[in-house]
Amino acid sequence: MTSHDFSKHLETTPPAQVYLFIGDSSPLMEEAWQKLVEKIVPAGARRFNGERVSAKDFSASDMAARLSTLPMFGSRQLLMVKDFEAWSKDQKNILLRYLSAPSPTACLVLTTSAKKGMENIVSAVEATGRVFQFRPPSGRDLLRWLQDRAKRLGKTLDARAAHFLAEHAGPDLFGLESELDKLVDYTGKSKTIRVEDVRQSVSCRRTFSIFELLGYVGRHQTRQAVESLRSLLLAGEAPLGILALLTRQVRHLWQVKDALEAGIPALQISRQLNLPQFVVNTCAQQAPLISTTRLAGMHHAIREADVAMKSTRSSPELVLEMLVLELCTERDRPGGF
Repeated sequence: MTSHDFSKHLETTPPAQVYLFIGDSSPLMEEAWQKLVEKIVPAGARRFNGERVSAKDFSASDMAARLSTLPMFGSRQLLMVKDFEAWSKDQKNILLRYLSAPSPTACLVLTTSAKKGMENIVSAVEATGRVFQFRPPSGRDLLRWLQDRAKRLGKTLDARAAHFLAEHAGPDLFGLESELDKLVDYTGKSKTIRVEDVRQSVSCRRTFSIFELLGYVGRHQTRQAVESLRSLLLAGEAPLGILALLTRQVRHLWQVKDALEAGIPALQISRQLNLPQFVVNTCAQQAPLISTTRLAGMHHAIREADVAMKSTRSSPELVLEMLVLELCTERDRPGGF
């Protein structure tokens, strides 16, 4: 049975005395554990019950002794033992003896990443409890997971937005959780996250990444600038797309710098140039780092890189890296770069 089946199980039947969670999807196991805590432990006592231990630091004898005691709060003693496969043969025999007659006032959760070599444990758990598989979701299951997760955060994630987010962030659940948390903040009081919200949020983060890259260039921090560029490429950004963003942000930086030197307030600059306030504020922070002469040289170097990408057989990634190295190492001089 899957992690989705686990949710249905808790909704329709009392918690079992023993569970075995198998798989490598830690976020799904964590969600299942939290649901089990909510089901078993009274709300006011959750910090006193629902303990998690590692088999490397906790023996099977300790486990059996802990589960034999009466719970301080609620009707069940709740304990998770992670990576129980680390136990020795003798310790596993103690576990098997417990599984043959588990405590009626306890709930034991065992977790392991692999089923292989655990056949006797699996059979023993199946006799008195339940076994669930926790694999990273894909396809429709991933979209459903995203929508369920958004609902828990107080938002409705529409289907198109879920699909776009899954395509952008990939199947890593920790990464998707992080993206959803950002979207919750980004959408504010709105109850629904739509595909345009996801696009705008992604666009804002790409802009911040380019600003970060330009910040390193402005301070002549070559290593950090190259690492920032490589991070953008590893995140799936197309080389021509990065070059276009660099072109746009250098232009914005130049415009904001000129406006600030003319004494125009940042709020007025935002309205005049039709730029988001965060873009103007970031440009205002970076403007003192780069002179007008150097900005002109940067613009010229970017234009040459664009020509090189489109007219030579050179690797676009290599052209970008050489551009960043040039932007970092060149100093102000007559005529620019």
